[in-house]
Amino acid sequence: MAQTRVNGHSRQEVPLIIDGLSMPTPERRWFEEWRDGGIGCVNTCICVWENAREAITVLSRWRRALEENSDLIAPATSVDEIRSIAASGRTAVVFSFQNTAPIEHDIELFTHFRALGVCIMQLTYNLQNYIGCGYWEAKDAGISSRFGALAVQEMNRVGIMIDLSHCGERTTLDAIEMSEKPVAITHANPREFVGSPVYGAGRLKTTEAIKALSARGGVIGLTPNRNMTPEGAATTLERFSEMVAWTVDRIGIDHVGIGLDYCPGHPNSVRTWWRFARWSRESAPAEQMKIAPHEGWSDWIRSPAQISNIAKGLSQRGFLQGEIDKVMGGNWLRIYDVCFAPAAAYVSADS
Repeated sequence: MAQTRVNGHSRQEVPLIIDGLSMPTPERRWFEEWRDGGIGCVNTCICVWENAREAITVLSRWRRALEENSDLIAPATSVDEIRSIAASGRTAVVFSFQNTAPIEHDIELFTHFRALGVCIMQLTYNLQNYIGCGYWEAKDAGISSRFGALAVQEMNRVGIMIDLSHCGERTTLDAIEMSEKPVAITHANPREFVGSPVYGAGRLKTTEAIKALSARGGVIGLTPNRNMTPEGAATTLERFSEMVAWTVDRIGIDHVGIGLDYCPGHPNSVRTWWRFARWSRESAPAEQMKIAPHEGWSDWIRSPAQISNIAKGLSQRGFLQGEIDKVMGGNWLRIYDVCFAPAAAYVSADS
């Protein structure tokens, strides 16, 4: 095991499995899958298009679930808490939003939601908002020079990690450049490797973007979600491992993680709302739903309980154990340690 230094003290590293992004309903059956997979931490998305009041209601619902299932899960807002919870045999739940919609164009709400335990926010979800552009938009003007630039600064300041998974290309590159802290792509795959996916080529990240991300210390979570893999549900473990190796060859072992993008328990109406938000009176077009199934898994990973198969696939591919530990969780821990710390604490720790 490697040692790291935190605030001047040495600490023994214990390998953890971390899911970089999933979005289940707050039900025990999903927490049991985390336990069965030996997952020490999950970046758990709880909101997409909710406004501030609705987001607080969702947070309250999750708080009750945490209390009622405290034998399986517990909330975490720091790496130390993640390690402590995982050491107890439970899964640490790190709250995140897959959109900044709950901020409602009020910069002060970043501080309030961070105080409520939200440690990660995706800047945009598919569409244009006050901060930047989602990948669905025909034109991407990047991060807005007023509110967007201020929002990036504020997220750095209060300790909210920036996620760019659904952002457009220009917005992704702008955020990487503008953020003083590393940023993440929690659940996406490389466009150059995958080619034409089942759903939405724009959701895949360009080689330029992932190289820029890694150059600034960021992490990309590769996903087995069949909408973003080379052969959809037919993508084998060997092929997925090949994608991991391809990505590592281009950006280095320290910048690749796993994001399952597992979203069980939600009805199709909710999933359509995620994609089409409040602006549309229409449901998803039938042809789009046909090529974009809501749930999709390959035989080798039907649920998070089988996440260790990824480690096995990487071993068979020739990855060393220390490298596998980084991909399966170590790289997420590193970026969490930097990004979850408020700016003042981060500066003082380095001084």
